[in-house]
Order: sequence, then C-alpha cells, then structure tokens
Amino acid sequence: VFQIYFNSIPSISTKIMKISFKHILLSLSLALGAALLPSTAMAQTGEKTLGFAGGYASYNGGGYADLYFQYTFAPHLRIAPEIGYVFRNEHKSAFVCSVDMQFPFRLARGFNIYPLVGVTLNSWSYQHHHDDDWDDSDHATRGGFDFGGGFDVYLTRQLKLNFQAKYSLMNDTGGWFLNMGIGYNF
Repeated sequence: VFQIYFNSIPSISTKIMKISFKHILLSLSLALGAALLPSTAMAQTGEKTLGFAGGYASYNGGGYADLYFQYTFAPHLRIAPEIGYVFRNEHKSAFVCSVDMQFPFRLARGFNIYPLVGVTLNSWSYQHHHDDDWDDSDHATRGGFDFGGGFDVYLTRQLKLNFQAKYSLMNDTGGWFLNMGIGYNF
C-alpha cells in the first residue's frame, strides 16, 4: 500500500499540471481571439471613410500609393473616388484618378466583400535614355474603365482594412492595380 501511494503521487501531480497548463492555454487563446475578433460593424448607410492604400501597378511593375474616400449612400451601394501616384519603374510613372462604384455585401460579422466598376483617368510619364542623358520624356493621358472587387475587414467601428484588385481597361496603358489599405470611418 505504501509503495502504491508514492508511485501515484507523480502521476497525480503530472495530471494536475497538464490540466492547469491546458486551462491556461485555453484561456489565453480565448482572450487573444476575442481581442482580435472584428467588431460587428459593417457598411451602414451614411458611412464615410477616408483612407490610405498602397500596392502594385502591373503596367510598370512598380508600387503605387493613393488616398481614397468612400461614401455609402444605400445599403449595398457606395461611391469611392481616389487619387494616387504610381512610382517610377521601368522609366514610367503616373498620376491616377478614379471614381468607382462599389457594391458591398456582408459575408460574416465584420467582413464585407464587394464588386466594383468605375471610370479612371491616368497620366503616364515616360522617361527616355539618350547618350547617357535622361532629359527626354513623353506623356500619355488615357481614360478608361475599372472592373474588380475587394473586401473590407472591420477592426473596430472606426477602423477598417481593405484589400482590392481591379483592372483598368485603357488603350495602351491598361493594367492591374492590387492594393491593401487602412481607412477611418466617421
């Protein structure tokens, strides 16, 4: 009996430690999940968002940044003007201006997905290299149409992340714009 008692002590203390460690991990996981879980916010009529986005422009293979505004004037309809700059790469850079209509739909709590269509105007600058000199440049301004989609992740009622992919259909200068942004809702 004495031997059985001492042999069972490590087994019992190990089980207690395992149970306690499991409870601690479960509690930490639940707390972290609750902290990172998006709020119940979604696009509401009258919602206005001002944000900054950055990403990739396929026409010159470079990066771009833009400032955007979104105004939701119906449950599944918002207007989203933006103005941006495509950074010089492969001797090409541009100013970009678009006005898109987005159609957001709630997929889950704090998560919207949207298709988009719109109009765009891009002004591309081309810099040419002649005899070790970069002084020759050309410009091309093109208008066209945007097609694409994206999704919003509401972090809080005032803050949301968005991810967007759109194709700008234009003569000679069309291409993809892929971006990630953060916006403030007011």
